[in-house]
Amino acid sequence: MEIDDLPYEKLKRLLKEDHAEISLNLRIAALFLVVYENLKELITDRVRDFFTNEWRSIDGELVGIPGKEHASLLNGKGVFRACRDFHLEMGAISPDDNQLIDRFIKYRGEVAHELYAILLDDKKAALDLQLLFQAHLLAKKIDRWWILNFEVPLNEDLVDQSIDEEKVASGRQLFLDQLMRVALKDIFELVEEEADGS
Repeated sequence: MEIDDLPYEKLKRLLKEDHAEISLNLRIAALFLVVYENLKELITDRVRDFFTNEWRSIDGELVGIPGKEHASLLNGKGVFRACRDFHLEMGAISPDDNQLIDRFIKYRGEVAHELYAILLDDKKAALDLQLLFQAHLLAKKIDRWWILNFEVPLNEDLVDQSIDEEKVASGRQLFLDQLMRVALKDIFELVEEEADGS
């Protein structure tokens, strides 16, 4: 059987050494994992830090110890769910953002567990780049909310300054922007425009 006789287009391209598509899909899949971990850590760590009122040096590392308020916030919920609820109550995210997080988490699980099929099975749809960018933009929104609502008001050097809120971002979010630009250099601007328009 010749390569062209195979009934699977994705497999044919791989065997013919047309690696552009599979390379791109591997980079996109990796970004789903990175963006997920960033979003999850941002949501949980910001809330934990907000309720931290004691710091200890443990094995040479400064570690924050959340107070009782953090424990009562959890109130039998998982940490991630409780911290999402806190963001919702505080107005850092909207109900639509909360639904986006649910969709992103579910889809990221599919990407992580079905990557082989996504890469080689013609019946599997292409990876959802728009969802990836929407989740990344949501992380930037949450990051910006914390900076503008807590860090800026507590920094007396910034209190009376005019701030372009759309440009506010932490170093971590700027790094992730650059990581996405590099990983998706061949399609970044097109996908970013589509995600912004949704």
